[in-house]
Amino acid sequence: MRYLPAVARRLLHCRDFATQEPFDFLGFLDFAPESEAAFDEMLGQLRATPEWTFIDRDIDIRLSRD
Repeated sequence: MRYLPAVARRLLHCRDFATQEPFDFLGFLDFAPESEAAFDEMLGQLRATPEWTFIDRDIDIRLSRD
């Protein structure tokens, strides 16, 4: 809650896709360029939690819109 509304989150389970994907869950996190520092801080805190040990693959892809 600390990072709302600077960071918006969407979590999808693969059953929501029409085809079988190699992931169980996909998380999409959106933020404005001026909120990137808050996003990085939040991500660092998430990666330090015990729950993160259940993550098999962590792929950080950042896209921007012109």
